[in-house]
Amino acid sequence: MGAKLTVIENRCNDDIEIRVWVPPARPDRFHSIIRIEANGGWKEVNSKNFIHADATILNDDDEFVSSTMLMIYVDGVYTGYYFLPIHLVKYAKVICDINDDELFVIQGIKPTFNFCRFK
Repeated sequence: MGAKLTVIENRCNDDIEIRVWVPPARPDRFHSIIRIEANGGWKEVNSKNFIHADATILNDDDEFVSSTMLMIYVDGVYTGYYFLPIHLVKYAKVICDINDDELFVIQGIKPTFNFCRFK
């Protein structure tokens, strides 16, 4: 089986950074940064890159899931929004946008096929 891929698209007017952070590390001790340019910039992401071997927790079903968090920064400032890699793999595309109220919006588009992606 191949790796699960998704596309993250930035529709904001500002560049965004997605920082990969593994608790209990401090928020400024991130493992990597994904930078996406403003106004339609996009990155294809392999979700396996976000799973840290030592960062696992048990969920309610006693399954091990990654506790890695993807924290979103706009213009170098943390927005208060984050998502987990386990949520990321559910979508073929994740759109990051700012609505009319200047609130950060993350919208997922579910894939029709999980074995290919059309450009």
